[in-house]
Amino acid sequence: VYRGFDEAIYLFVLLPLITSFAYSWTVCYDRSSGYITQVISRTNRKKYFLAKYIVSFISGGIIFAASVIFHFLLISMFLPAQYPVAAVGTSFVSPFSFCSELYYSSPYIFLLVWTFTAFLWGGAMVCIAIGIGMITKRYSISVILPFLIFTVQRIISDFITLRYSILIHGKTVGLSWSDMLYAAPGTTNFASYVYTNIAIVIAVPTLVFAIRGRKYECL
Repeated sequence: VYRGFDEAIYLFVLLPLITSFAYSWTVCYDRSSGYITQVISRTNRKKYFLAKYIVSFISGGIIFAASVIFHFLLISMFLPAQYPVAAVGTSFVSPFSFCSELYYSSPYIFLLVWTFTAFLWGGAMVCIAIGIGMITKRYSISVILPFLIFTVQRIISDFITLRYSILIHGKTVGLSWSDMLYAAPGTTNFASYVYTNIAIVIAVPTLVFAIRGRKYECL
């Protein structure tokens, strides 16, 4: 999604909230309503939590990935296809952007790679929601907190960036997760750096979800 349009900016800001609405809230709702008791008494607890995790992750990933595909198809209807040329300088993809070499050599493969990356980001946002959903019984909190976490993380990262320079290979990189949601970020973002941040966002709440699910007693 091109970040130059106002609606695209709003989408990226609200994305953690939009993805959480898909399915992740049901983890918390099942606990608060007591429905989980009915399910676990009839099936294996491990299978229940694993199914909830997989479906929630996929649901969140599809929302973000689908928005990227839809935007690409929508733009293709109005703007002619133009092969990106680095020397022209009309693209927002710099030499130190996400998979910049792939963008200029194989743009359609780049689109597939970024769609997959968007899918992972959507799933990561949902992981925060389901992790929180295993701690609180208010499903409204589990839906809103991913948005708040991304917002606070951006404020803190911008503050750190103003005071210190974080360098990778001699280039200043962005710390904000919100900036990493763009295929062409305004800051330097190597692919390895982006995927490392995604892994962290996924791993922490997943660990909480797994520990709470393993120890969960509904009776």
